[in-house]
Amino acid sequence: MRPAAESASFDVALTEGTEPGQLVAQVRGELDAAGNPLLQATLLKALRRAARVLTIDLSGVTFFGSAGVTALVWVSQHPEAAGKHVRVVATSRIVTGPLELTGLLERLDVQGMPETPDGPDGEIPDDADGSPAPPSR
Repeated sequence: MRPAAESASFDVALTEGTEPGQLVAQVRGELDAAGNPLLQATLLKALRRAARVLTIDLSGVTFFGSAGVTALVWVSQHPEAAGKHVRVVATSRIVTGPLELTGLLERLDVQGMPETPDGPDGEIPDDADGSPAPPSR
């Protein structure tokens, strides 16, 4: 892997994906306002290099603030994205929480969602076998 961008708080590595025409931008670290211009520039570079699919892998992100949200919206709506598929890999609530709050889970192709602790009926299980706890008195 070759680092495409580095700052004090995050880095991005660009690699060829397993699908034809796919480029993967693997992001690690903290996505805060200080790094947003560099993140956007790196994602634009990746978007231009991707023939068909740009996968933005956020599984290594340890902080995901409004700058990260802004960068995802920006790259997905950029004119360079026309005719290309932008996919986001999000494996932790650090990333999926803000995406859910902003409604982007429904607007973006987000894969790798973390499992929720909810039981089959939506209740949070308290017992090891996954059954809901009895009502308290």
